[in-house]
Amino acid sequence: MLNAMCYKGAKWERLELTKLEKREDGWVEAKFGEFLNDGGFMDDRDEIWFRISEIKYSYWTPGFIIQGIEFRPVKKIPDAGDLMHATMPSPFDSLPVDCISTIISFTSPRDACVAASVSKTFESAVKSDTVWEKFLPSEYSSLIPQYSRVFLSKKELYFALCDDPVLIEDGKKSFWLEKASGKRCIMLSLKESSITWGDTPQYWRWISIPESRFEKIAELLNVCWFNIGDGMHTRYLSPRTHYSVYIVFKTKNGCPNLGDSPVDVGVGLVGQEPSQKLIYFIGPPRRGRGRGRRRETETRDVTRPEAREDGWMEAELGEFYNDSCCDDISFSIIKTNTPHWKSGLIVQGIEFRPAKIR
Repeated sequence: MLNAMCYKGAKWERLELTKLEKREDGWVEAKFGEFLNDGGFMDDRDEIWFRISEIKYSYWTPGFIIQGIEFRPVKKIPDAGDLMHATMPSPFDSLPVDCISTIISFTSPRDACVAASVSKTFESAVKSDTVWEKFLPSEYSSLIPQYSRVFLSKKELYFALCDDPVLIEDGKKSFWLEKASGKRCIMLSLKESSITWGDTPQYWRWISIPESRFEKIAELLNVCWFNIGDGMHTRYLSPRTHYSVYIVFKTKNGCPNLGDSPVDVGVGLVGQEPSQKLIYFIGPPRRGRGRGRRRETETRDVTRPEAREDGWMEAELGEFYNDSCCDDISFSIIKTNTPHWKSGLIVQGIEFRPAKIR
């Protein structure tokens, strides 16, 4: 007998494995259980985990082949109430489609995608350019020439701006939209940033690599005084939005004297006290019990980097609230309290994107 566990909503729940059933593709399956995904495909704030274990016996168990774990919609047997509602017309069906489109345009892209599943009328309304033009940035027409294709609808253009960032400001900034909300996201190139010794080829150099969004990115060759600072006007971002700021980077050769040493970073609106924290570009090895436990405790408040889906690493520098898009935001990344020479860091840029709800 196998034990199956499902993790959702911050707790583990034990699931009962049902009897095995043969599939049409020749495999055999056993059902773990069910859960409700109320976030939709645009929501990354929730996760579902599973665990299968056999702990009652200690025998070796050969001959078990697993193809994968499958998630599919639950089959529901309709009852009389479902059949009645299916045949009853929706009160919204009497409204003109254009009217429904206008109403949906005051929601969000995520809500619009959910509304499309309500009825055929809503599905038709959501496809309207009236809806998706409201979600596009006001300057969207100037961004279209950067794409080498023709967009058949505003919805198609919207998702292109979510999945395929464009360069603006003479290639100094990369711009895209957050898919679920339509909020603006920006990555700054360091080309215009203040980098100590950044214009000295023996300390820093500017390289081109295919996986970067920018034509040139900064590579740290060898410096003792590591200091990067810059900022931008918040008009490039969405108003009334909490933003997180990240440095997007890669390391080489272990990033000597910098990768495993805490680095001071700060983010804040100009004229206000910036938030301060410590980050790692790599971080010391995680240790278990015994020797090294003290070091682990001392560094637990230092933010470690995380891997991104695009193959880069990122570390959060801080957060701020963009109220009315009338301010300047600044950031700093400093490591000057050690005399050692530092190297092995490649920085693609500084990214501003809506903060995750914690």
